[in-house]
Amino acid sequence: MNTDQNGGVLSFGFWVLSWAFGIRRRGERECLPTRNSEFGTRNPELPTPTPRAPTQNSKPKTQNWRRLLGVLAPAALAPLAPAAEVSFVRDVAPIVVKRCISCHGERKDSGSLRLHTFEQMMRGGSNGAAIEPGHADKSEFFARITATAEDERMPFEDDALTPAQIALVKNWIEQGAKFDGPDRKLALKSMLGPREHPAAPDVYRLSVPVLAVALAPGCREVAVGGYHEVTIWDTTTGRLARRLGHLPQRIQTLAFSHDGRQLLVGGGTPGDYGELTLLDAASGQKIRVLDTFDDVVLSAVFRADGQRIAAGAADQTVRVYDAADGRRLWNMKLHSDWVTGVSFSADNRFVASASKDKTVKIYAEETGELFTAYNGHNQMIGTYAGQNPVYNVKFTADPAVAVSAGKGAWIQIWEPEKARDENGTAADMENRFAKKGHARYLEHGFKQEVFALAVSGGQVFAASADGGVKQFDLATMKEVRAYVGHHDWVYALDCDAAANRLVTAGYDGEVRIWDTTSGACLATFRAAPGLAAK
Repeated sequence: MNTDQNGGVLSFGFWVLSWAFGIRRRGERECLPTRNSEFGTRNPELPTPTPRAPTQNSKPKTQNWRRLLGVLAPAALAPLAPAAEVSFVRDVAPIVVKRCISCHGERKDSGSLRLHTFEQMMRGGSNGAAIEPGHADKSEFFARITATAEDERMPFEDDALTPAQIALVKNWIEQGAKFDGPDRKLALKSMLGPREHPAAPDVYRLSVPVLAVALAPGCREVAVGGYHEVTIWDTTTGRLARRLGHLPQRIQTLAFSHDGRQLLVGGGTPGDYGELTLLDAASGQKIRVLDTFDDVVLSAVFRADGQRIAAGAADQTVRVYDAADGRRLWNMKLHSDWVTGVSFSADNRFVASASKDKTVKIYAEETGELFTAYNGHNQMIGTYAGQNPVYNVKFTADPAVAVSAGKGAWIQIWEPEKARDENGTAADMENRFAKKGHARYLEHGFKQEVFALAVSGGQVFAASADGGVKQFDLATMKEVRAYVGHHDWVYALDCDAAANRLVTAGYDGEVRIWDTTSGACLATFRAAPGLAAK
């Protein structure tokens, strides 16, 4: 029991004894209000109460005090209950994630101190151990969050932790700094579980950038990413059908299951949080949150048969799940930058991931083991030299062929098996540079980078930052047509060759529905509920 608790017990105990026996501390004033006291002055016009004489049934006051003391004193003098057990995952980790890891995380380590995992937190920094289990007064971490000097207190140049937060940290350290999570090496963010998201605005005052679209099977509806929601629109009329809310702030990727009953939603808050959720496409009810990430989810897809799901995020991870029960089957972190696109091969052998690190990686779908890396977007010499980030990758219906694009003048078509053979080993590097690779290069003619790709029916559809959308034939490697109408960056597209429909969307919030047989624009609308009516 600490000193404050003992003092409180003794003080309360003395108060009980004083009240019972009329004892007062030296210099203590009478407890009852008197004339001109701080409680006010008695009205002189009121009669002064006359003390009542003892009645026949009255008992001496001493017996009353003894009886009262018998009830109150034991409770007053008993030790106070110890502080409730503090959970690291429930109580402390959220404070560290919200207030500390922006300066002491995986990417930034002020003072050589990292706090993004429990293991790193206990390791300490340049000043030694940050936490001394059982001794808050000897812990550098606690000293910094309670410092009074502005240049010493943490968080630096930010609001101090609240007294309640400081108390939680102190009690946790005093109780031994116990860890109650699944893995000391796991990022603290991933232990906190899914977040509760607010509702979307009833009426949008402005258009928001559309970063994701998905055509429902049959192409009667299109799902569009919004602000904390997905909006569903009629592709014929361009009218809003329904809204699926309470989702992450930014929606980066959407995909319907092959039967159209489920909608896969990926997004989050850039630099802070990512989430992958499976919804009932009709009601918007959450079937399950598949996973949370350390950064925003940028790409997610169903396998063609709907049995598996792949996702890639800005935290550099690629993950695969069982679509039926949501189990994570594997998780790989081989990229050195954002994972911008993922795709399953048609024969279910491979998962491909594109990245800002200028590579595409191919994994064995069953195990996640790296099969090969394609480096065609990162060439130092030759006709197609360039060091360019890759923003998307898709497999064609031919299971051996992948299509990738990003910054640079070409859409690249290549085969994982041949890419692995061409990679060889460090011993034959000189010969590899001298050989001509197998990849084909389709010059797209955009003035800026390609943000989105769709492959359907032997056709490749590409959307660019210059506002252009084009269709190419894979067999002839020629442009089929350009879809003209957008006036801002086009971030997202989806295509259904069987239904002859293409949907495109851009930064200005405009969504367009196209007929792929004629190139005609069938519908145009702003995916901002209520904006047009204002």
